[in-house]
Amino acid sequence: MSSQEERRRFERLHTSMNVILDHPASGQYTVRATDLSEGGVFIADPSIKSAKIGDRVSLRVKGMLAASPEVFMEVVRQTRDGLGLKFS
Repeated sequence: MSSQEERRRFERLHTSMNVILDHPASGQYTVRATDLSEGGVFIADPSIKSAKIGDRVSLRVKGMLAASPEVFMEVVRQTRDGLGLKFS
């Protein structure tokens, strides 16, 4: 299986939701999550330069009425447009 096929093995849901990304070394960011799938999510924010591939981060959906659960993820891709995160 090619890396492109591997990356696309889960169907994508194009979305735009505000989430709080917590990076242990650089703190919290309010960012926009897009391309949600069973495998992960893309964070569309080119300003997060401190996150490196392999880093563990957590996400919480911002603006929910009830407390949002914290989801733990791993940085698996960096582009000029943002970060690819995998559920861990």
